[in-house]
Amino acid sequence: MRVCYIRLTVNRLPVNPLIMRGLRLAEEELGMAALTARLGVSAGAIDDWRMGLAAMPRDKFLELVDMLASIDPSWRRADPSVLPPEEAKRILVVDDNADAALTLNHLLELLGHQSTAVIDSRNAIGVATQVRPEIAILDINMPHVTGLELARLFRQHDELKHCHLVALTAMDGMNYREMIRQAGFDAHLRKPADMALLRAIIAQFKDEPVRR
Repeated sequence: MRVCYIRLTVNRLPVNPLIMRGLRLAEEELGMAALTARLGVSAGAIDDWRMGLAAMPRDKFLELVDMLASIDPSWRRADPSVLPPEEAKRILVVDDNADAALTLNHLLELLGHQSTAVIDSRNAIGVATQVRPEIAILDINMPHVTGLELARLFRQHDELKHCHLVALTAMDGMNYREMIRQAGFDAHLRKPADMALLRAIIAQFKDEPVRR
C-alpha cells in the first residue's frame, strides 16, 4: 500500500513582538480566563494573535492597552488636552513587519504623539522629508534598505540629519550596540518594546529643540 503525505501550509503573519508582550503581561496578571472574558474572545483567538496566525484587530488592541494600563502605568494613554506641547513629538516608524509597524504607530498616537508608519524602507527618506519627524524608530533587519543603512542616509540628508534615531531590534550585545552607535543612532530599543523604556527614550529628547 502506498502512503501519500500531504503537507499543509499555514499562512502566518510575522509575529508582532509588541502584542506578544502585551498579551503575556495581561495573562500573567489576570489569567487566561479573565483575559478572554475581558477581550470577549476565545483562548484560540489569543493564541492566533500571539503566533501570527491572525492580526489583532485595532479595537481589541485598544482594549488590551487600557487593560494593561491598570497593571503597568507606562501603558496609560495620554490626554492630548493636558499634554505639554514640547512632549508631543512627530515620530516616524519604519518596519517591514506591517502589523508591528501599525501597532507601534497606534500606540505612539495613544501616548499623544503624531506618528507615521512606513512599511517599505525604500520609501522612508521620501516620507521623512514630508513629515519632518523629530524622532525616527527604525527596525534594523529589513530587506532592500536595512536600518543601519537608513540611519546613515538620515545623517547624510541636510533636512533630516538632526532627527533623533532609535534602533528597534531583537539583537543585543556590545559589538552590536557599537555598530548601531556608529551608524548614527541615538538610542537602542530591544524588541519586544518595553513601554517604560519607550516612554523614557522619547522623553529624553523632549527638551532638545529639533534643529532645522
